[in-house]
Amino acid sequence: MFLSTVPYIMFSIGLLMLVKGGDWFVDSAVWIARITGVPEVVIGATVVSIATTLPELFVSSIACIEGHPDMAIGNAVGSVICNTGLVLGLTTLLSPSRIINPRIFCLNGFLLAAYGLIIYLMAADTMIGSLDSGLLLLLFAAYIIINFAVIRYKKSEGQMNHIDHMTIKLRDTIVNFSKFVLGITLVVVGADILVEYGSYIAILIGVPAGVLSLTLIALGTSLPELTTSLSALIKGHKFISMGNIIGANILNISMVMGVSSHFSNIPVKPRNLYLDLPVSLLLIAVLLIPCIIKKRTSRLQSAVLVAVYTAYILLLGHLYL
Repeated sequence: MFLSTVPYIMFSIGLLMLVKGGDWFVDSAVWIARITGVPEVVIGATVVSIATTLPELFVSSIACIEGHPDMAIGNAVGSVICNTGLVLGLTTLLSPSRIINPRIFCLNGFLLAAYGLIIYLMAADTMIGSLDSGLLLLLFAAYIIINFAVIRYKKSEGQMNHIDHMTIKLRDTIVNFSKFVLGITLVVVGADILVEYGSYIAILIGVPAGVLSLTLIALGTSLPELTTSLSALIKGHKFISMGNIIGANILNISMVMGVSSHFSNIPVKPRNLYLDLPVSLLLIAVLLIPCIIKKRTSRLQSAVLVAVYTAYILLLGHLYL
């Protein structure tokens, strides 16, 4: 009896390690960004989103290395769906808000829509290979360069926060450096455990690994985004939440898929092409179009995001369970 529960226990341990590791890493990353004086809206779109996307990166990369490439695309696309439909849907449903800095939002929103269309076109030939990997990594580099250009522009405009670096304490430096190292360690080890036992559980209960990665694993690796977004919401920093999700989605498409497909060609199944990717594009459209037009989020828009995500999960359950 005990042996039959071991895979589920180990899966839960891996999930907890991912969540806690991501949490510590986010704390340290935000601290590092803030002592440099970078605006929070840019922090959310770059440093925080990179940190919260690390679980997806390691899960998808390890899945490819260990011979489960279908989990890689499932986890990356599933995380985009979960981040947009569930995480951002819930946070904006709880507290709709005016878009902070519409120019940066529109810029990153345009990049997200463009990257979503590009990955769909790449998937059309049913394989994401080494050439696609190179292009995706170039798109990742372009995203980082564009955001650094925004930082330099704001600095030249005198919009950067000014930080007194003499107030940085040695204890804070040690604590945050420790969180940085421990966080990344937990993320790496937790991702390995999650992939190994997630695949085993999928075989035990007869669920395709790709479906498991689209649902449970995608939700698990999106928990850092959910935790960060809710924490930002509670603390009154809604712009970190919005920037985090848009940035994380861009990174899931470019960084996660780019690195993962470097290790192994990723096959694209009909379900990915005709269900998963179209749903992700639909959610992106529901998120971006009203925000760009009205410069704010609304509860109706948020309810639609959550409804689309719920319908998608129910459809997956009906098709495969």
